Amino acid sequence: MVSLKQEELKRMKYDYAVFIGRFQPFHVGHLHNIRYGLLHAEKVIILIGSAFRAPSIKNPFSYEDRRAMILSDLKASDIDLERIIIEPVSDWFYNEAGWRNEAQERVEKYADKDSHIAIIGHQKDASSYYLKCFPAWQHIDVTNFDDFNATDFRVKFFKDHVLDSDYLIDNEDDKGSLKTLQSYMQTASYQALCDEFDYIENYKASWQDAPFKPVFVTTDAMVLCNKHLLLIQRKQAPGKNLWALPGGFLDQDERIIDGILRELEEETTLSILSEEIPQTLIAQEVFDHPDRSLRGRVITHLGLITLPQKELPQVTAQDDAKAVKWVKLDDVLEKMSDCLMDDHYQIIKFMTSKYKLIT
Repeated sequence: MVSLKQEELKRMKYDYAVFIGRFQPFHVGHLHNIRYGLLHAEKVIILIGSAFRAPSIKNPFSYEDRRAMILSDLKASDIDLERIIIEPVSDWFYNEAGWRNEAQERVEKYADKDSHIAIIGHQKDASSYYLKCFPAWQHIDVTNFDDFNATDFRVKFFKDHVLDSDYLIDNEDDKGSLKTLQSYMQTASYQALCDEFDYIENYKASWQDAPFKPVFVTTDAMVLCNKHLLLIQRKQAPGKNLWALPGGFLDQDERIIDGILRELEEETTLSILSEEIPQTLIAQEVFDHPDRSLRGRVITHLGLITLPQKELPQVTAQDDAKAVKWVKLDDVLEKMSDCLMDDHYQIIKFMTSKYKLIT
């Protein structure tokens, strides 16, 4: 491996080039961008997005798995790892400023106020909006390498059970993307996500002939009692075995609050009378991130309900719930980001902050 001489590094325009992606999985298009960034900067900071999320067909691999794959593939590609920094970035669906601040804080661990920083990226579509989120950083534009798209790769991976080797770095190390993916295809976790992929494909096919793409309306209940949050474990796809807020689709003939209370009782047996609502319903919020559900455009109406009693009410899993439990809200926020369905962790974090649920 040949390292750049110190004088060559000094001639570079930037101290750091920031490359943001989900890397699900890492592929030769990403490698192309990193090589290009290293031509312009002394070091490349790779920010792995959607870190600490529950596994899904969009985000199957953990931050730790992706970090290991990237480092192994870069080493196999003769990249000087001393010029590579890797950091995680969480999703902040309902707090864009929070996401920007976290990304900047990750970079500022290494860069000081006098550092010259650029962000690497190709402005391909709306998903590239983040390139304009950091006006203090310059932009290093790159072409989309052979139109490679990790989404297309995952379709073949989960639908056709095919590894498209054209995407992957030739690397025989067990921690590299190729070997990791080959091993993963032999696991029960892979088969579960293949089943989920089929479910979502069939679900979308059921309304593909509609004159307009439908917008689905759901309800969720965020129920708190004595600093504990009520959660259900899902029995079926999507999100089978993941934890979630009690909820479901709104019926045609009911109001939002009625849907919230109905789904809550159907899944947990916890019944709240309509006359109790003025004292227990603290707030209602709408959560409408376009990518919040893989099933399509799903907008949910959340009811924040607090129960006054000290004793946690008895609950029993029913309907779509495999299990139900009360969990300390602190523990949910600190330990459960990678086992909550869809955007439910982001919802809980948003509501906790806005309504100061932890004091």
